[in-house]
Amino acid sequence: MRKGMLWFTPVALISIPCASGQLVYTVTVPATANIFAAGQSAAFSGTLPPVITFAAGSIEAIAFGAAGQITLGAGEPYSGPAGIAFPGGTDLTSINGLSGIIALNSGFFLTGVFVDDSVPAGAGPPILNFTDAEGFLTLRPLLFQTFYIGNGVSGAVRKIFFVPPGATRLFLGISDGCVLANGPPGCYNDNEGKFIAEALLYPVAKQPSTN
Repeated sequence: MRKGMLWFTPVALISIPCASGQLVYTVTVPATANIFAAGQSAAFSGTLPPVITFAAGSIEAIAFGAAGQITLGAGEPYSGPAGIAFPGGTDLTSINGLSGIIALNSGFFLTGVFVDDSVPAGAGPPILNFTDAEGFLTLRPLLFQTFYIGNGVSGAVRKIFFVPPGATRLFLGISDGCVLANGPPGCYNDNEGKFIAEALLYPVAKQPSTN
């Protein structure tokens, strides 16, 4: 079901200071960006995911907007960042110190994870289950806990993701596996397309609101 290797040029990461105080980053997330390789020196499949860095304790929360299309390859359909209905959905096990992720209604969606300055290792935190829960307005993920971003909005309301204590890096990528439902992460090399994500970083003095 999986085919040959596909490589992308280096990701674009652009920071724009805003008059309101937050920083806006525009990040290119190729379909090969392996979210489960976050914080590692090399990806075990696909490519390393793009990263946004910041000083620990400096950022209160992050909001997103995302567009673009990807496919997980081999004739599978294209999807926007919110994901699409997929047989069995997404149910990936933990690896490399990062939690797996569950979203039994969808696959192909934009995914994130916060880490500190260490190299993730060990069992990882509990796995979050986004089945029938993709429409949340706020989320407080733990360090090393992989989470659903999607297109960054619920209806017309922008979601708010609170930065966990100690986080210094936010990685953006894709959740993929050779068996997407109830399997380990992998099989990124045949993925095609990209998402363009806009991340709004709110410093601790700038409290965001869900609007």
